[in-house]
Amino acid sequence: MATPYSDIFDLSLMDYSNYELDKLYTISPTNFNLHMTGLLVRVIPSFTNCLKDLTQRNDTTQTFTIDLNDFEKDILASLIAAKVLEKEINDIRQIRARINDSEGSRGSEANLLKEKRETHAHLLELINKKMTDYGLSNENWSTFYDAEV
Repeated sequence: MATPYSDIFDLSLMDYSNYELDKLYTISPTNFNLHMTGLLVRVIPSFTNCLKDLTQRNDTTQTFTIDLNDFEKDILASLIAAKVLEKEINDIRQIRARINDSEGSRGSEANLLKEKRETHAHLLELINKKMTDYGLSNENWSTFYDAEV
């Protein structure tokens, strides 16, 4: 059975609030899905130890042609959340605002950016743990060290 992208998008949106994405969905669900599909395509290569071929997908129908389990959906959703936060960190408008603002405001902007970077680093650590757990849970331990079961 195919896995719709919307399953992953819905899980991802549970990890963060983004008024721009909410507004985009309200204005144009089609453009929202295109944007989220772009994010999904960007993060797929980051799921390096996925046992399934994530290129088996149809971007037109917005489905994977394979059935992803909950663990795989969760990892992809978390990778999207990290990509959204990374996009916020790299937002040139925020960088320009820090340069043009007064000294007092610049300090609070710098602190906000620092917090976003720390949150992003923590999120990446959690994702790496999820991918490690995923890999270990799918390991055939009976053949490890030539052990007999």
